[in-house]
This record gives sequence, structure tokens and C-alpha cells, in this order.
Amino acid sequence: MSGIEDTPRSVRDIRSIFESSQKETEYKNPAYLTPQKNSNLSTKSKGDDISITSSITNDDASDDDEDIKPQVVSDSGGESEKNEAPIETLEERKNECLATKNRRKRFKIAEELYTTEEAYVSTLSLIHVEFKNRLKNDNGGYIVPTETLQQIFMNTEQLYTLHTLLRDKLKERIQNWQLRPRIGDIMKDMAPYFALYTTYMSMFERAIKTLNDMCSKNSSFAAVVRSIESDQICKNLKISQHMLGPVQRIPRYRMLLEDYIQRLTEDSADYPDVKTSLDKVASAANKANEDIAKLENFQLVMQLLRSVSGLGSLEDTLEDSKTPLIYIKHGKIQKMSRRKVQERFLFLFSELLLICKIEGQGKYKCNKKIHVSELMSVQDSCDPSLKHPFEVITKKCSFMLGGADKVDKQNWMQSLDRVLKGHEAAVVSSPNRLGLVAPVWIPDNGVSMCMSCERSFTPILRRHHCRACGKVFCYHCSDKKAFLSYDNSMSRVCTSCHGVLKSRDEPTDLTKSKRGLTVSSFYSLAAVDSCSNVDVESPLSKGTVQHGDISGNILVKNKDKDFQRFWCVVKDFSLHLFAGSYDKKAKKVIPIVGWTVAEPDEDNYSGFYLKIGHKNVDPIYLKFESEAEKETWYDVLTKASVLES
Repeated sequence: MSGIEDTPRSVRDIRSIFESSQKETEYKNPAYLTPQKNSNLSTKSKGDDISITSSITNDDASDDDEDIKPQVVSDSGGESEKNEAPIETLEERKNECLATKNRRKRFKIAEELYTTEEAYVSTLSLIHVEFKNRLKNDNGGYIVPTETLQQIFMNTEQLYTLHTLLRDKLKERIQNWQLRPRIGDIMKDMAPYFALYTTYMSMFERAIKTLNDMCSKNSSFAAVVRSIESDQICKNLKISQHMLGPVQRIPRYRMLLEDYIQRLTEDSADYPDVKTSLDKVASAANKANEDIAKLENFQLVMQLLRSVSGLGSLEDTLEDSKTPLIYIKHGKIQKMSRRKVQERFLFLFSELLLICKIEGQGKYKCNKKIHVSELMSVQDSCDPSLKHPFEVITKKCSFMLGGADKVDKQNWMQSLDRVLKGHEAAVVSSPNRLGLVAPVWIPDNGVSMCMSCERSFTPILRRHHCRACGKVFCYHCSDKKAFLSYDNSMSRVCTSCHGVLKSRDEPTDLTKSKRGLTVSSFYSLAAVDSCSNVDVESPLSKGTVQHGDISGNILVKNKDKDFQRFWCVVKDFSLHLFAGSYDKKAKKVIPIVGWTVAEPDEDNYSGFYLKIGHKNVDPIYLKFESEAEKETWYDVLTKASVLES
């Protein structure tokens, strides 16, 4: 019986050892587990004798805590009967494996937190210690005023002290990780001091600006900056880039802590401290992310403004804006000037629109600087001078732009409209803005005759733009002057605009009431405005002959003459040739009923050409810019030649 009493005690001892051991040992039963890791424990009973045999194999290479409890098999009465009863289920084994994996991952995260903290302290040391020491002169002072130093270095001294302490605590914890495997308590104690970053980020923009100003104004300071940036400790980065380190540090803490807490269970001793520190760090990180976006925008704005000449000093440009400039969009665009189409480069910011001339790779010269408060509206245009035109209306200078394609045009219009809506601009909603807003001028090459008397322009009879409506007239039809509100001066206007502006400015008996305008006087002035048809509207939208079946700028050749560009319109089964797209009279009208339309058979006309002709009439050749345009015109001309509408 003594043997029987000793045996259960031995089993209990083995189980106790399995459950209390902190070493990661695996016990495998070949009946249920893989053959590589075996743990056999069996009892054989014959009468009152029970014998225990066990075979335990430890897998030292595995870090998983897999405690597989023994299986008891009894053999009684000469017949073998196996009672398979694994105490630990497969689900429990998976959970234990996951727990071990999470323990290893938590250590790696803590290790990464320490190594990145050490690198971050080195960055702070470079800024606060190394850079600051190199700015000292022979007398122990500094080569720049104390106020300038404070603006550049901000509160880096406090940050350097804080993170040196944090680095030392993390280092000690990593070295003693087996005794105290946690970081929540350290981060919880340090998180409240991360409020220092709010001060740093609020001063960062000014610090970078002061740094750049000192580099341009103080040669000794610039020499120190060049010296330290060329040093190996700077790692081929600029000082301003190292100063971005504190801005990016808080989001890094958040990322690591979020990964760390996912490896903890809620009943873990480290969980409450990590959760508390993560909440505080997340709050600081949200603010940091906003500041990072602002800083990135600030750096981009500074980079773009430095590429533009003719703006004056950057300081004056930034101070002209009521709020910090926010980058919106930039890119190439076509601009219609008075005489020709010009390629320009636009920079659009929240408070500023720059129209620049391209001088070289990444270099521009500002031609027009328009504050957003001067913008009135952005509207579509059907002007044929540009392929994808739209108009930008401002108080003092309106102009026409053209996108590279329909998508580009739409993007620019939406961006300008979004900026306009976000700004408190005094938009003139009246349909008649005559004299209140600068008009878009019709280009010179769009008109070959006076838009009033229809006399053709010559070297003697020159073109003159009306400053009120933007249309083109001869001298006789634009010899008047009137006061224009947008220009605050007396300017040349056409006869029609002069009559409207004079009627608007002349007081009537009804307007002399001491109480101001009466209802009658209001309707009287409204009638004056409504009777005027003078505005910036293109004649192409007024139902003139230009609105035919098809129209466009085409090169035309007749007889032995060279190709000449005409504004061509197919209407009423005839081809109308206009010298300018805004002309009211065609230079030539060709009835094409019964004419043949085909591709030229001559060798020198291979490409985008069409040939129209008739018996006893010299053929006319048309040259297009693309195959699609050629096919469209071919269809329209063919239908017109057979009286098919």
C-alpha cells in the first residue's frame, strides 16, 4: 500500500512542477501531438501495483508556453483499455502560443522605443548643444543677438532635458526587462510633459523664418550653418530638416503605443498605464498632426515663393496676407493677352494668385500679383482664341485663361471658385457691371473691323479698346471719356458705354430727395441699366452668323496664295470666312451646294487636308490640326453640299 500512496504524490508533484514553472517547456504526447516533440506519461496497473513511466522532451528553441498535461492509460485484467483525456485543448494551446508571441513583440516594441529615443536625443543634442556652441564667439558670447537665439532654438533646452531623462529610464528598463517587462508606467509619468510640444510647434514657423533671414543677412551665421551642415553629424541634412524632428516625434510615440497595447490583454498589469499614456499621447499627436500639415504647407509655400522673382521680399509677401498662406494649386496655363496667346505659370494660394512668366527650369517671374479679395468671379467662356477658355474677373484686371484640356480647365475653375467662396469677396451680382469691374479685353486678332461702325482696321485706322466693355472700336467710335469706378479715373470708352455711364451718373429730380432714393427713382435707374446691352459678353453667344453648324480657326488656301487663317463658319449651306472671330461681316461667303468635298490627291497635301471644288472654279484647300477635326468638318461640309441639314 505504501507504493500506492507514494505514486499519486509523485504525479501531483510532476503536475505542480508543470504549472508553476516559468520556463517555456513543452510536453508532447505522441497520440495527440507532432512526433518531433514527445511527452509520454503512462501508468500500468496490475492488482495493487501501479508503475509510472514518463518521457519528457523540452524544446529549448521554442519560446511558446505550451504546457501539455499527462495522459493516463490504464491496462487492467490483461485487456488494454485506453482512456484518451488530454487536459489542455487545442484552443488553449493557440491562446498560449499567441500570448508568447505577444510577449516577444512587446519587447521588440519597447526596444524600438528606446533606440529611436536615443537617436532623437542625438538630434536634440545637435540642435541645442552642437549648433548653439558653434555660434559662440571668442568672448564667450554669441555672434547673433540673444533674442534671435531664442527665436531659433525655442524651447529645445526643455525638450532635450525631458527626453534625456526618458531615454535613460527606457535604457534601464530594457536592461532589466525580465524583472519588470512593462513601459506603461514610464510613459504615463512622462506624457504630461509632452505639452511642451505645443509651444515648440507654435514657434516653429517663426524659427525657420528667422533662421533663413539670418542666413541671408549675417555672413558669419551663414558660415556656421554651412559648416555644420557639411559635417558628418548632420548626415547630409539641413539644420531646418533636423528641427522638424520634434514635430514628428509625438506621432511616432502614438504609433508604437497603439501597437504595444494591441499585444496586451485588459487584465494585464501594464494595460491601465499604457491606456492612460496612449490617451495623452493621442491628444498631443492629433495636435501635432495638424501642426505637421501646417508646417509642410508652410515649407511648400516658402519653396514656391522662393522660385518666383519680382515679388519683393518674402517677409512682405507673407505679411500682406491676413492669414497664413495655404497652397492650393500650381501649373502651366494659356493666357490670352491683347495680341497673342502666352504660356504662363499660375500659383494659387488661399490669399494670393500669381501669374508668372516661365524663365527656366523651376524659375519664374511674377507678371501679376492678385489678392483673392480682388477676385469677383470665375466663369466659362466660348472665346475661340483658346481651346479650353475660362474668364477670371477681378476688380482691376480681368483676363482669359485656357486649360490644357477639359479636365484641367474644370480643375482650375473649381479651385478658383473654392478659394473665392472661402473668402469674403465683394461680388457684384448685378448683370450689368459696366464701369464697376474691369472687363476682359477682346484680343486684337479676334477683330478685323470696328465693332460699331464695321469699318475695317488699317495701319491708319487703328484698334482701340473700350475700358468699360473690353470691345474693339475705331478712333471715331471710342473718342469719349468717362469715370470708371474700378480704375478710379477718367478712361477711354466707346460711344455706347459713354451714354450708359453718363445716364447713370447724372442726378435726376427723383434722386434729390433728402430721404435718399425713392421707389420711383430706383426703378428709373434700373431701367437705365437694363436697357444697356454693353457688357463683356462675346458676340459669339448673341445668335450672329458665327453660330452655325460648325465653326473654328482653319488655315485656308485659294489659287496660288499662301495659307491664311480664317474664322470659318458653315451656315445656310455656305462657308463663311471671317478675318476675326468677333467680326460681324465675313470677308468671303462661298455657297457650297453642289461642290465636291474630298481629300486632296496632290502629294504636297498629305495630312489633315480637305479640298472643296466646283466646275470652272479654283479649288479651296482647308488645313486642320487633327484627324478628328478633319473628319468632323468633312461630315458637315458634305451634308451642306447636298442640301442635307
